Amino acid sequence: MGFLLGAFGKLAAGRRVRDLQARMMNVQTRLRRAQRQSANMSKSLQAAKNAELNNIAVFAQMSKVGIQQSLMTQFGVQDILGKAMGAGTSGANGLTPQQQEAYGNYQMGMNQATAMNEMQITQMKQAIEEKYETLNDMMLEPLKMEEDSLETEKLSLESQIQLADADYKACQQMEKESAKNLAPQYTAGS
Repeated sequence: MGFLLGAFGKLAAGRRVRDLQARMMNVQTRLRRAQRQSANMSKSLQAAKNAELNNIAVFAQMSKVGIQQSLMTQFGVQDILGKAMGAGTSGANGLTPQQQEAYGNYQMGMNQATAMNEMQITQMKQAIEEKYETLNDMMLEPLKMEEDSLETEKLSLESQIQLADADYKACQQMEKESAKNLAPQYTAGS
């Protein structure tokens, strides 16, 4: 009886091991796919974010140049700017009082416009950061959750395979032990 139990148990445990191994291969494939999709999505979002931040940096530089040219025209300091730069902060070296006043107004306007421009650029960068944080939550988090779920399923299957393999070996041992008892015992000369 133990022989039959061992043999059938071995067959059932072997089938269970093979089924679990097939499920494990499926889970591993899905896990690799989810990891690849997650990595690609992360790279794609980071590249798009970097491109937008680079565009902001270019815009900031162009804006600064535009502000400078606009203020130079507004205060009429194109011709005296070279003299004022050479004079340093004192404003001396041949500038008339009107030129000094125009240059001072230009500097004050430039400082105000630059501060305002930097505040706008900071707000734009913050908006981009928030946008990509939201996109990460919407697009990347589901992939990460699927990855975690598949990783958990993989660990569960690994432990089930170990248990099924232990059952297989136990049934194999039972079959082997019971087979010894089934062998006829020959006695000589009765």
